[in-house]
Amino acid sequence: MIKIFLTGAPGVGKTTCVLKIYETLSIYKFKVGGFISKEIREEGKRTGFKMINLSDGSEGILADIHSKTPYKIGRYYVRLDELNKFIDGLYPIDEYDVIIIDEIGPMEMLSNKFKKLIEDVLTSDIPAILTIHVNYASNIQRHFKTSKPNVLYKLTRENRDGMPLIIWRDLQKYIRKTTK
Repeated sequence: MIKIFLTGAPGVGKTTCVLKIYETLSIYKFKVGGFISKEIREEGKRTGFKMINLSDGSEGILADIHSKTPYKIGRYYVRLDELNKFIDGLYPIDEYDVIIIDEIGPMEMLSNKFKKLIEDVLTSDIPAILTIHVNYASNIQRHFKTSKPNVLYKLTRENRDGMPLIIWRDLQKYIRKTTK
């Protein structure tokens, strides 16, 4: 089953791209699981990241500058307990038509539950779109027990407007609507 990986520089629009695909899937009444990550801003400055469950809208804080946890990436403290609890709410994955994971990055990779989720998604019979940090995109097979990824796209400022359509066309060949 197709697994579409999307990488690119920070801020290039990976989340925006997968949100456009999610909106299209929703229009066609496909059941979408997984999550997106969004910035948390205070007074115009980024202070953290939250995760939003695509199937039920629930949210969790991935990391912020205020939490003072033992896990720190850059200036952000990763809330590993909250991330692990959030991941539990993404199961069971086999009830979805498509799975979107935004993103596979250094903060998320601190969690063994997250790594297990990615392994489950990659070995499932469900098409998936996964945004992936550039540091992990160069050698996906080293980080995850998987065969070669089906597709790896690099998003740039030049191709970002057309990329949702390209990915949608790839995905359409593999989507099957669940009857659950």
